[in-house]
Amino acid sequence: MSSDPGVTQGDIHPAVALDDGHVIRALALKVATQVTLSAAAELLSVNLARFLNAPLALLSRDPLSWRFEAHAFPDDASNEAMARIPRSATLEDPVGQLQDDSGRAWTAIALGMLGDRDWALLLPGQSAAWVSRSGFEQLVEHVGWSLAQVANQDRAEYANRFQRRLHAFARRLAREDDPARLNALVLQSVAAQVGACTGALAMLNPSDDALAIVTTLGYPMSIVEHLRIHSGEGIIGRVYESGRPLVGDSGSDGARRLRYRTDSYMVLPVPAVRNPLAVIALTDKVDGRPFDARDFAAARLMTSSAATAFSREIVRGQLTQLTELATVDSVTGLFNRRYFENRLEAEVERARRQRQALALLLIDIDDFKRVNDIRGHLEGDRTLREVADLLRAGVRIFDICARYGGEEFVIVMPGASITVAQQVAERIRARIERSFSQDVPPVTASVGVGMLTDSTTADELVDLADRALIAAKRAGKNVVWTDGEGGHSSRRS
Repeated sequence: MSSDPGVTQGDIHPAVALDDGHVIRALALKVATQVTLSAAAELLSVNLARFLNAPLALLSRDPLSWRFEAHAFPDDASNEAMARIPRSATLEDPVGQLQDDSGRAWTAIALGMLGDRDWALLLPGQSAAWVSRSGFEQLVEHVGWSLAQVANQDRAEYANRFQRRLHAFARRLAREDDPARLNALVLQSVAAQVGACTGALAMLNPSDDALAIVTTLGYPMSIVEHLRIHSGEGIIGRVYESGRPLVGDSGSDGARRLRYRTDSYMVLPVPAVRNPLAVIALTDKVDGRPFDARDFAAARLMTSSAATAFSREIVRGQLTQLTELATVDSVTGLFNRRYFENRLEAEVERARRQRQALALLLIDIDDFKRVNDIRGHLEGDRTLREVADLLRAGVRIFDICARYGGEEFVIVMPGASITVAQQVAERIRARIERSFSQDVPPVTASVGVGMLTDSTTADELVDLADRALIAAKRAGKNVVWTDGEGGHSSRRS
């Protein structure tokens, strides 16, 4: 460090002798009783500046950067260079900045690792002008001890709070089964832990082969909902591509966007074996400070916990897709025949056990071959889908609609009496006739109604509905027919 001829050993006139152990110990004890580290740093800097009769600053450093914690001037004195430094500003070389601003030498006296940060006392002049003073070494020891008491307590309390929050976070992740709510829970929880007011969570959109923002904090989702970020593109894309988290400063990287209040940002991948499951971007700490190593470590632990929940949802989604492929008809979106047959067996058993009625409707589109022959198979598929929509709209919420095969559909109606079954069947028949009356050829449907009896099996119930459907066809089509002695039919007049 360059010499400073304007500040020499003879120019330093402490207000109290440095070897006055009583005063120094009293100040150290008072500082050690402070509840918060910021209050301790403020109290120490003010009293030490008055005690040493010199401007000074307290600095701390973690693996990310130096930070000004507090600074003070002796009574009726000021230092313009130091006054320009905002409290908690993060700097790569704070001593160099003060020296450049003031044109004078400053020296940093190491106080050691206090809590989870390295601390230093910044004083004007060369170190020789201070360390040669009688009692200065003891003063540094007392200063370090007093801050260490508060810093260690702060670290222990933070660790306890974080462990409780991490446990609660893991429990909430385990209970959440809605993907949208899970995304919001992860973003909001990580942001709350590090004090970020603004953030976003991006996930891979397979259809675009790019990342999409799926939830935001601090600004409307509508601003970024159409944004797509390719791997390696921008900060989020680079973090996704590399799988490595990033803490940065947009003041040095380039101009920050207008919606952000601060320059410090943190971008973290939600880790996986191959590509990250998501990327979380955070900025705008509520206290205006930059993110530090403590924030970084906490956020990484929380994103690791979130990885399990995201992986679970991916597997659940895949299972849902497989289940849908196995149980849902791909053309109509109704349940398929396999699902219907399994469900019918269960409903028959339940109806017997609870002594409830059970009806089965078998619906067949009349002369469907003509639709395919005249309008083509694509139009035929469209007709099947529209009929399926009419069936869903025409039944009760707990009825089961399925495609039985070809142009045939089936509806299981738990607890439905014969009257209710006939009413629903007629409503469906009429809606189909009305909806397709202008088509060429017009589309109609015949419906067979079967009712469960004490001795009827599931297969026999299907056979009853099938025989009723055949009777409806023989009666002229576009008819509802109920199986039984003499049968029962209804038809629009």
